[in-house]
Amino acid sequence: MLTRSFPIFYLLGLLVIGYLGGLWLYSKMQFNQVEKVINWLDPRILNEHIPSGFDSILPQLITIFLFLLFATHLILKHVILLIGTMRAVFWGICSGFLIAQETEFWSYALWWFPFQLLYCSLLLLIGFLLVPPPSYQELSKNRSFKGIGLLSIIYIVITGLELFVLPFIHRL
Repeated sequence: MLTRSFPIFYLLGLLVIGYLGGLWLYSKMQFNQVEKVINWLDPRILNEHIPSGFDSILPQLITIFLFLLFATHLILKHVILLIGTMRAVFWGICSGFLIAQETEFWSYALWWFPFQLLYCSLLLLIGFLLVPPPSYQELSKNRSFKGIGLLSIIYIVITGLELFVLPFIHRL
């Protein structure tokens, strides 16, 4: 039973450590450094206006591109979970930023936190299924790409849902 539940605890640990690490980094960084990081990775957070569809899809496309690049590389495939964890670190940094902005509570509670939780969780799950750790060799031998495809479709649906929800949240 423990061998079946271990990946869930492992991925949950990566998610929590990444998020808390991002919050810790936010507390140690200067405000202008935080703004530069946010502006570079996902400028929608700093934008006062409703972001365009391209602005919302671009961070997802870059993440997926890096994910596929790492997954298909002979050596770098072993650090694919680092992308999901770094996404969780960014989630933590932006969460600290949005919480510090007292006027951004609804953006954080209804948009940023739930969608980033889903994105980071799906990235970690897809990464685990694409490149299982060496201790899970039987998973890589019996790997079914149906699960990866289903998780990818869920990722795309969540991106579409975010595009639908985002204009309503910016009006609050």
